[in-house]
Amino acid sequence: MTRTSTEGGRGRGTTGGAATPDPFASDPVFLTEQDAREAGARWRTRWIAVVTVLAVVCAAFVGLTYFQGPKAGETQVDTTAVVERPGQQLRVFANQALAHVDASQVVVTPAAAFTVQTSGDVVAVTFTGRLAYDTDYHVRVDGVSSVYQRQTSTLEARFSTPPATAYRLVRGTSGADDRIERAGLRGSDRTTVWSAPRIQAYEVFDSAVAVVTDDGTQSSLSLVSLDGAAVETLPVPEAPGLITRFAADRATTTLAFSFRPTGSDVETLYTLPLQGERAVAPVLGLSGQPVEPTDWAFVPGEDDVVVQAVDDSVSVVDLSGVDPVRPVGTYSLLQGVSLDGTTLIAASAIASMVVDLATGDERPRAPAPVDGVLPFAGPLVALDSRHVVQQVSVPSDDGLTYRTLVVADDGATSRTLWQPPSASGVIEGFDVSPNGQYLAVQSVGDATTPTDYSYTIDPVADGVTTTIVEIASGAVVASYEGFDTSW
Repeated sequence: MTRTSTEGGRGRGTTGGAATPDPFASDPVFLTEQDAREAGARWRTRWIAVVTVLAVVCAAFVGLTYFQGPKAGETQVDTTAVVERPGQQLRVFANQALAHVDASQVVVTPAAAFTVQTSGDVVAVTFTGRLAYDTDYHVRVDGVSSVYQRQTSTLEARFSTPPATAYRLVRGTSGADDRIERAGLRGSDRTTVWSAPRIQAYEVFDSAVAVVTDDGTQSSLSLVSLDGAAVETLPVPEAPGLITRFAADRATTTLAFSFRPTGSDVETLYTLPLQGERAVAPVLGLSGQPVEPTDWAFVPGEDDVVVQAVDDSVSVVDLSGVDPVRPVGTYSLLQGVSLDGTTLIAASAIASMVVDLATGDERPRAPAPVDGVLPFAGPLVALDSRHVVQQVSVPSDDGLTYRTLVVADDGATSRTLWQPPSASGVIEGFDVSPNGQYLAVQSVGDATTPTDYSYTIDPVADGVTTTIVEIASGAVVASYEGFDTSW
């Protein structure tokens, strides 16, 4: 009799003899209903365990966030721009929306003036002035809380500014071209940015340098890339003539220059924005006519220029044309606009005056004594409304001789920054870095050193050298051939 059904419940039928092992006994397709229920229960147990662990981890993170307060994440700051321009921001991002942060909660080391704003998960610290070169900064924000709970924490950010790079103009000798050089202050190799005959003046921007040259009768204006690979000729007024003074504001990328037509004694002030059409336009005064200035200066970081007319009237002209011309007063001499753009120092027939450019308020100023002696005041650079760097002459006890030096003057005391190493040395001029950190003094060793007066702008004595002094410490950090230092 032939077997027609399985035996033992799991064997597969055969044609005869004893039952053979079932090769599919372990295949899930052949699991019993009981096995399926057990597998489902095990899966549900594992799923519940995973969800429970994840819930505990999330709860732990939530608890840590609640009890520890906000945490700092990404920070953003342009470390180059903060030394070149005021008003730059450090942005600190937190891991949650933040409650209002007051300026009293923020500490900047080394100290720097700032304002603070809070928006969403960002604390924005705006540096109102320019920061120092080659400096490590630490910003700490204390007592920070989220908008949802009061647990507080401290947010911190650190960044370093780059070392200073100085440009200088070097006169060629033995028929060689003049050249504009670039180098760091601390042992960096010099690089020639551009060379040409009779370079009169230059101004440096982020990616190019604007250069004035002339042949003694006609000026040319060029824009040269910092690698010297590209040169663009910029427009000048159509009438033949010479650029007699040249300046720029890096923040607004605007050039300005005084231009004197050939055969005329009258100069007109022109501007040339490097954005847009790059069209030369005369600066218009209160009368709506082109200004014929005796002196003028940019207001740093603003699209404004302070102009002194031939009648000694001084006004502020908005080069954008948005604001009307604003009279300031009548002064016989412009001494300079402060590096922070807030103050004009100008001399009347009676005294030197400090003028608030926002309000027009003025107060007299006099040079502070040097070693107990009242000096004779010379050219100055104002850092702000109180602090100036000034060239002064200090008479000897008998009044027969005097020594010339550059001092830092805070209105009450004067501190010597630099003086010629020998009694015969002569200070040709000086500049201050835009952030007020460095003094660049131009000098020659002897008053008899010849000067090439064929140059239209800033003729200097042959072999002039520049000494760089750190204003805060008075330390000499560099010395090199050349003059007209730009940063």
